[in-house]
Amino acid sequence: MKMKTLITTLVVVFLANKSIAQVNEQVSGKIITENKEGTLKIKAAAISSSETYLSLNYIMVSVKKGKSGNSTNKQSGKFSLGPKETKTLSETALNLAKNDALKVYLFVKDEETDAVLSKDSLEINAEKFASEVNYIPENRIELSGLTIDDTKTRFGQQFYETFFKKYNQLPQKYEGTVTVSELPSMGRNSRISVSLDDQVIYTFITRPADEAMDAEADRTMALLADYSKRNAVRDQQFKY
Repeated sequence: MKMKTLITTLVVVFLANKSIAQVNEQVSGKIITENKEGTLKIKAAAISSSETYLSLNYIMVSVKKGKSGNSTNKQSGKFSLGPKETKTLSETALNLAKNDALKVYLFVKDEETDAVLSKDSLEINAEKFASEVNYIPENRIELSGLTIDDTKTRFGQQFYETFFKKYNQLPQKYEGTVTVSELPSMGRNSRISVSLDDQVIYTFITRPADEAMDAEADRTMALLADYSKRNAVRDQQFKY
């Protein structure tokens, strides 16, 4: 009876692995680029050669290194592919100077098993990156410690760069993803929100002054530190 159970288990595992392998061969993720006057358009696409419908998800991470340091963008989501279908998953545009460096990683995963079915990457001036950016393991593609720049204006970009310089000096980054987003407000001003994962940490109205941006970046850093400490205390209390 034990031998029969073992054989049955092995057959199930084999069939599951075979199924994943078949899907792997029938789905491919591709990074497609177009460069126009210093703006690099990046498109993530998924291509199916399968005869069936597939439920999938994707993660695309781009890491750019410029004069102000590294900035990171992460896009992800669930999607489905019909038989023989090609689908655009996301599009983004980056201003890329001649000496800027860029790495982009795309992972297409099975929604049910979370297994990576296909991956693609793009590198521009990759030698300018430190060695730790050379490879992103598949088991780390959730990538805690990311910062995402979702600003729209020059003032928003100025704040992000000021904040990122301060955040990048931390010896240990916060778990999760810090997102700096920007929405239009009254007049020439805009509203900037800083969030850690899904939790909004700080929101303020931009003021076009270097001192103001530096002060807002300092306040953001302090609020992030306070939020992280309170979370650590809460988690410790929950353990008991």
